[in-house]
Amino acid sequence: MLALIADRYDGDRQQVCDASGMSESRLAQLLSSSYRGGQGFGEKAARALEERLHLDPLYFDQFAVGEMTTPYVVRQTPKTDADDAVTVRQVVLTLTAGSARTSMQEIAPTLCLWRFPKSWLKAHGLHADKLFAVTVTGAGMAPRLHEGDVVVVNGGDTALQDGAVYLINYRGEAILKRLALDLGRWFMTADNNAGKRYPRLEFDQPDCILLGRVILLASERI
Repeated sequence: MLALIADRYDGDRQQVCDASGMSESRLAQLLSSSYRGGQGFGEKAARALEERLHLDPLYFDQFAVGEMTTPYVVRQTPKTDADDAVTVRQVVLTLTAGSARTSMQEIAPTLCLWRFPKSWLKAHGLHADKLFAVTVTGAGMAPRLHEGDVVVVNGGDTALQDGAVYLINYRGEAILKRLALDLGRWFMTADNNAGKRYPRLEFDQPDCILLGRVILLASERI
């Protein structure tokens, strides 16, 4: 909601109140960090706001995001125009151990529809044909990424970067790991604190091949 106010209403909460017919006190309540035990406003309020503000259905559900160490975490919905919108496919990957080649099969339905203006992609140095979305599986990257979340991967970015999250072909399996540089050696690490269950692994080709860096996240958890 804060991102929506900043993006579409120039940070002016009164404009939101005028557009939605909501009182300032009610808006302040919805934005309060303590409202509903810190869980934010509920589904009924979300659906009503989407209708009053002429937002896409499930707007607030699609862009509920968590923190990640990546430069382009979704914090607002990019403005789109029908003639300028670019759609990013959500896919299932088929991989071969030791090979950078990937087979992608688009899937539907999905958690959300990724559509971005070409101008936004250009501003962030992104190319639509290099982007694809995948579903998070397993708990290795919790609490940052949860099973069922969807992430967008930039397949054009395969340069090693300390602290960034990547989709990796690990012996023929697609895994999400955070890379860490330690004494000149690269390791694949999990955010999950259960170290024995998710030990760090050394990044070593051809067992490990970068498929792209994770740049965006959509989650049903806030």
